[in-house]
Amino acid sequence: MRTLIVLALIAAGVYLYAERFGLAVGYAPFTPVFYWNHSGEVVYPLRATGIRPFVKVVVAGELRKGSLEVEIRRSGQATPGLVRRYQGRFSDELRYPVETGLYEVVFRLKEARGQVRMDWVMARNEF
Repeated sequence: MRTLIVLALIAAGVYLYAERFGLAVGYAPFTPVFYWNHSGEVVYPLRATGIRPFVKVVVAGELRKGSLEVEIRRSGQATPGLVRRYQGRFSDELRYPVETGLYEVVFRLKEARGQVRMDWVMARNEF
C-alpha cells in the first residue's frame, strides 16, 4: 500500500512539473521523443562533403498541441536555407541540396504536446 502511495506521489509530481515547466522524454534520432508542454531549440551540426551532397531530414509524429519547426542553414549564417513548420499529425522527408561545408539542422518546439520522431543525415548523390 505504501508503495502505491509513493508511486502516486511521484506521478503527481512529474505531472505538475510537466504542466508548469514542460517535459521531454526520449533521445533523438534513435527513439521517438515525447513532449508535454515543451518549448525549446536544439541545433545539430553536420559536415557536407562529396559530389552533390544534400541534407536529409525525416520527421514524423503527432502533436496534439503546439508546433515543430525544422530549419536547415549554413553554419554561422542567420538566414535559413529551408524552414518547415509542422502541427497535428505529420510525416515528411526533407532533402535540401547543399555545397561542401558545415551546416546546422535546427529543431524548434513551441508548447509541444505529443510525440515526434526525428532523424537527420548528410548524404551524397553520386550517380
